[in-house]
Amino acid sequence: MHITRWIRHAATAAVTGLGLWLTSGLASAEVPASAPGLALPASFVGILPCADCAGIAQTLSLREDGLYRMRRTYLGKPGNPFAETGRWQVDASGRLLLRSGAEQSLFEVAGADTLRQLDRAGQPIRTALNYSLRRTAAFDAIDESLRWRGEMIYMADAANFTDCASGLRWPIAMTEGYLALERAYTQGRTAPGAPLPVAFDGRLQTMPGTEGPPREHMVVEAFIATEPGRRCPPPEG
Repeated sequence: MHITRWIRHAATAAVTGLGLWLTSGLASAEVPASAPGLALPASFVGILPCADCAGIAQTLSLREDGLYRMRRTYLGKPGNPFAETGRWQVDASGRLLLRSGAEQSLFEVAGADTLRQLDRAGQPIRTALNYSLRRTAAFDAIDESLRWRGEMIYMADAANFTDCASGLRWPIAMTEGYLALERAYTQGRTAPGAPLPVAFDGRLQTMPGTEGPPREHMVVEAFIATEPGRRCPPPEG
């Protein structure tokens, strides 16, 4: 790609991002209310019961914009850890709701430093076993390489990605594995500027802009596939 095109890409991404996303057909999830009693961002850790292992070590990170990441390690088992991302919200009862696509889980905010997992009906789990996560001194940032699925749009030299799991969106950095993603988008889109479901490995990274303050971007590390038959579930408020 010619160097001037790359410069033009970076310069227009921030300006066109919102308008482009609105044409994608995905509505943004409602901005979450502040979690009562919790200062954000925050991370919580704990070892919860496991039916067929020594325990599940969990690290939950909550960001102010509603993004969460739950990292689970099944102690004594291979292939760890597993990471899930999605959107957190506070429901009408003050419980912390974690929603990742169609999946969800609930936690009681049991003080400024403790979250307690609830059952599927949102009720306390009556047991002597530990179902609590406790706040860590330092925030475990959501900046590692993760598998992302969502919708990409490209128009007017700017690319944006809307995450299916959280409903959040980011401009796509035109570095590393971006070119493979753009080629696949160009081949698979139904019309110029139309959204296309994609999957890739990538990370969130704050990058300097040619205009304005630094901004968080999605950095594509490895393109996986386009997924034309996949649809993101509609966001819920």
